[in-house]
Amino acid sequence: MAASTHAPRHDGRSVPKYQEIYEFLRGGIEAGRFPFRAFLPSENQLSAEFGTTRPTVRKALQYLGSQGYVQAIQGKGIQVIYRPRSTSRFFLSGIESLAEAGERIGTTVRTVVLSSTVETISEQAALAYGLSAGTEVLYLRRLRLLDGRAAIIDHNRFLRSVVPEIPPAAAESSIYAFLEHDLGVHIATASRMVTIEPADELDRRYLDLDGLDCVGVVESLGFDDSGVPFEYTRSHHVPATFGFVATAQRLPARG
Repeated sequence: MAASTHAPRHDGRSVPKYQEIYEFLRGGIEAGRFPFRAFLPSENQLSAEFGTTRPTVRKALQYLGSQGYVQAIQGKGIQVIYRPRSTSRFFLSGIESLAEAGERIGTTVRTVVLSSTVETISEQAALAYGLSAGTEVLYLRRLRLLDGRAAIIDHNRFLRSVVPEIPPAAAESSIYAFLEHDLGVHIATASRMVTIEPADELDRRYLDLDGLDCVGVVESLGFDDSGVPFEYTRSHHVPATFGFVATAQRLPARG
């Protein structure tokens, strides 16, 4: 009998086989079962163990590589390059909700909605946000607590033609889960920029800045799978938990 292509989840939903393999390997790497510079089992071993094909295994390995966990070494296999960090380890090269990131790094996340309004994008804002002037957006300001520490303020703007509303329960848990499972939005890519900026009045009022007067800012423009920019977010982070990881590859040499 052929093996099932999906595995059960604790929440009752099923996941694709490549995601099952990805989560198994990522968990093993983070727990130290596959330590730094060790090699993972071969594609043949993994495909036999999980009852699936090598292309499915390869897709899981590509996800691990895109997030900085592993590197393919020609003639040798897949080597672990992940090293634990002392600060919160968010991804710049992968898209995940804060709830998903908290579960991955073992951090308790709580969200408080500070405000929720509807805005019309002005010409000036359109240049900054990458959203079309004259369109309506839902504008949410949310305080994010990591292990009880007021660590992040998210300024989220969602295009109303794609996201007409966000229930309070979703805003306080996972907006991405609501978008994907309730609205059927297929989140595809995001362009991001990271800066260090002076703290503003809202940051000083709510964040635990520990005497500092600056924040790490992650600016992100998210696209769905049809190429529509549907989300513009600026996240203000306290410096103590401002830690991001991205995988870099050598660009072709010029000249």
